Amino acid sequence: MSHLDNGFRSLTLQRFPATDDVNPLQAWEAADEYLLQQLDDTEIRGPVLILNDAFGALSCALAEHKPYSIGDSYISELATRENLRLNGIDESSVKFLDSTADYPQQPGVVLIKVPKTLALLEQQLRALRKVVTSDTRIIAGAKARDIHTSTLELFEKVLGPTTTTLAWKKARLINCTFNEPPLADAPQTVSWKLEGTDWTIHNHSYVFSRT
Repeated sequence: MSHLDNGFRSLTLQRFPATDDVNPLQAWEAADEYLLQQLDDTEIRGPVLILNDAFGALSCALAEHKPYSIGDSYISELATRENLRLNGIDESSVKFLDSTADYPQQPGVVLIKVPKTLALLEQQLRALRKVVTSDTRIIAGAKARDIHTSTLELFEKVLGPTTTTLAWKKARLINCTFNEPPLADAPQTVSWKLEGTDWTIHNHSYVFSRT
């Protein structure tokens, strides 16, 4: 277990599934801390959306705001539920949505842990484009080494003006303001009939062995 102290609550967090290791890996990272620091003095109005929260650090910290946790990993959902229980937080405080669900309209805050593949990030940014407003605070975070020029360009292309912060504890943040830039339609999802069945397979972003 590891401890995360932030401006919202002090948390005890563990990875999922739990192990018997004497020194287990930490269940949160500097980018989580950095993201939460940005909200210390923010009055949060409107839904809070959290994307790709690996072990639930952000969701647990912001549980009083009834956040939506959005991602494609069921393991992450189980980890978040376990960490909510571990910290005595009602599991119903966090609502879970998968990556293909419709996002809540007019969110006040969007926190994104930047995924490692641009395909998934683009899908998520396009979904956000349908619901965010110019007043939505959009902040993304990751290890500094995982934020590239192509990452920033994608935010600019889909959502609007984008800046990045200085590195802190080897983490970096992206701040983005939505201004509805012109955008071409998303690439069509690859689909095909599975031979010998009545099934149609749809190849969504971040699916293993997409090619």
